[in-house]
Amino acid sequence: MTDLIQLLINGLAIGSVYALAAIGFVIVYSATGVVNFAAGQFVMFGTFAGVAMLLNAQLPWPVGYGAALLAMALFGALFFAVLYLPLRASPVVTIIIGTVAIGITMQNAALLAFGSWPFRLPSPLEGVNLTVAGATISAHAVAAVIVTALMVALLWLLFFRTSLGIGMRAVAQDIKAARLMGLKVNRLLALSWILAALLAGVAGLMLGPMWFADTSMGDPIALKAFAATIIGGFGSLPGAIVGGLFVGLSEVLGASYVSSAYKDLISFGIMILFLLVRPQGVFGERVQDRG
Repeated sequence: MTDLIQLLINGLAIGSVYALAAIGFVIVYSATGVVNFAAGQFVMFGTFAGVAMLLNAQLPWPVGYGAALLAMALFGALFFAVLYLPLRASPVVTIIIGTVAIGITMQNAALLAFGSWPFRLPSPLEGVNLTVAGATISAHAVAAVIVTALMVALLWLLFFRTSLGIGMRAVAQDIKAARLMGLKVNRLLALSWILAALLAGVAGLMLGPMWFADTSMGDPIALKAFAATIIGGFGSLPGAIVGGLFVGLSEVLGASYVSSAYKDLISFGIMILFLLVRPQGVFGERVQDRG
């Protein structure tokens, strides 16, 4: 039983990272109709922003985390201005290919800046453990779950209790109608990219102490986030959360009770099963034509 509790907490912690990446995926897709294939590299950049601020610059925790997230927000704005804005009138497939190209560029830029050696981002809760029903649980893993829950609550408040969020939802539903209603569409689209980058930054900072961070970590994260959106329901925020947690739990439990060699096979096997049986995912969002 104690082992199961530990595995469940670890699965929820890694699933929280996937969920945040998947939410960023969904926000960008809902607002722009574009599947951001650089989403995994966004998370990788978040982790290495933490490495730059906390390990290289030796900033204290609150300042380092704040600086890393500010850098990610600026990066999201730059991504919108440099890639999406010039290409927004192009076919969606062109923008998608652009995200793939930028993702590869980001990976190689990180390789040039930080090298190929892996880093381990220390946690403010390093060495702190909790005991639950006899199971020893990392405080960082618990914090990752709590932080994700807080982020989801803040997103709910943003989207359903602020004019800014309501405007973003309007743009996601019908961009032409939103423009006719006088909404500043470009500003709201830019905010979608910034929000996705910030969520990726939080995911990267949480993931750094759990994984050895290297410049190739973005690809598996992007695939897991994509699997989470398929399982939960493409375009659905609740689906992204549930899908991310499901992928994290299946990965950890599968590695423990089946074999670590098959943990990815289990996650992606379930994703393929959903594509065959229920392509709209758990939350039943209709599969869109674009993206």
